[in-house]
Amino acid sequence: MAKPPRLVTDRGELKLNASVGGTRRDLTLSDRGESLLVDDLDYGNADLVPFTVAKALVLAGGASVPEGQDARDAAWGLSGADGGREATAQDCYRTAEYLRAVEVSERAVETLREHVRATELSTYLNADEISSNADRVGKLSDIAREL
Repeated sequence: MAKPPRLVTDRGELKLNASVGGTRRDLTLSDRGESLLVDDLDYGNADLVPFTVAKALVLAGGASVPEGQDARDAAWGLSGADGGREATAQDCYRTAEYLRAVEVSERAVETLREHVRATELSTYLNADEISSNADRVGKLSDIAREL
């Protein structure tokens, strides 16, 4: 059984330690991802991170494999929910707010929408509210054409 995701400090930098493809990996957190975990959810070094939150972070680009593995592939390789911390209402609410504010890669957006629909995140976020960077570029193009 894989261990649940948890925060670790490596050389003074906070990382998300998770099982990806059967191997424990230290995922690099973006500034926004770290802010969600530390500032919004009050997690710190050695705290377990709910699998629901960890997977959403990976799919949204808030936690990434250092070698540049694609977000969707990394999320599909995630394991370790057994025996982990359950997501609270606050975890889901704050993660939903985070997902509304970020641009998700086109390749990962549909997988993230499926994750939201299948978890407690759907209580706070309609999966269709998640937009990809391609969606946002398309909207900007439409605005430019209208000008």
